[in-house]
Amino acid sequence: MRYKFPICYSFLPSSPFPSICKPCLRHQLFQSNRKCISTLTKSRQTPLPPGTTITCDSNQTYRIEKLLTHGGKSGLHVYRANTTTNNKQYIIKTNIPGDFQHQLNIQNQLSSCSNIRTFVNSVRETEVFIYPFLSGDLLRFSQRRMISHETRKRILRDALSGLVEMHERDMVHNDIKPNNILIDYTDPTTTNNNRQPSIKSIQISDLEDTVIVPPGKWLRGPLCGNALWRSAESWARSRQNQASDVFSFALVMVYVMANEMVLRVPDEQLNAEDSWRYVLRLHLSYFADIEGVERFLEHIGEQNPFFERILELINTFGLENPRQPVEHWDFLEPELKDLVARMTYLDPRGRITAREALEPFGLGD
Repeated sequence: MRYKFPICYSFLPSSPFPSICKPCLRHQLFQSNRKCISTLTKSRQTPLPPGTTITCDSNQTYRIEKLLTHGGKSGLHVYRANTTTNNKQYIIKTNIPGDFQHQLNIQNQLSSCSNIRTFVNSVRETEVFIYPFLSGDLLRFSQRRMISHETRKRILRDALSGLVEMHERDMVHNDIKPNNILIDYTDPTTTNNNRQPSIKSIQISDLEDTVIVPPGKWLRGPLCGNALWRSAESWARSRQNQASDVFSFALVMVYVMANEMVLRVPDEQLNAEDSWRYVLRLHLSYFADIEGVERFLEHIGEQNPFFERILELINTFGLENPRQPVEHWDFLEPELKDLVARMTYLDPRGRITAREALEPFGLGD
């Protein structure tokens, strides 16, 4: 996702009914610099044309080859580029205005992590980051039928290792989904269908929404992530932390191993004003039991509008329209089914951690 304004979040105590907190420092800094940021945003709304050269803070020069994503009025454009000294390819991304230093701090802490994509260069003046170019993403790559079970498992293990690195630094990614997991690979040189692509690296990318949430604290307020991969607590704009990433990653696992996008709903429902109604009903069908619902309602609190919405959705299930819990999914292997169930428990406080998901019982064997 992309925030039109910097995330205004509060660190909250573990109490089910926390008090209202003051606006965060990042929001205050944004308000004081609004005029400068507005000017920067306006100046870069028009994408740079191919052939434009950019000189970074290290004096390395890059030449833009192609506009990959038009950021519209936000100016958050994405380009493919190469250096003027060789043909090695890179990705150039304009940053959220006013968020450059935050991103710099986050990514510098992760620069040694091989399973996380961080910048290799930057332009502070225009708030631009340059990243290595990777040849594919998991959304498209996993659609290849030729990819073996072992290769898929290795991809998930490496990506989950990157998430563990983030969580052990108290970071929450906030936008885990298949197209934010990048793969650098080369295809087999023969037509032999038994040969596998040569995978060079797997990296979690797109850290724009990443924030630090210390142990025992929570993030509340933003609607994080993509609707098809988002946790129930994020839908409710309730207390979120690293457990919300774990939920999203479990859905990625199901997609990669079974080619099932389990929260997918028809476009007319996904685009509806009350899209939450259709997606959260699937959450309750797959991942909820009586205890989980009770704990989740306690977690979000009675004042949250989703408290009554969840109760309303629960009443739509019955003998003629039963739930379809993950434990009954016949398209997953038993061990993976159990692992997904433990990663998607409705109440985030009851989920296992990313580190626990890497243990031999799960993806670490």
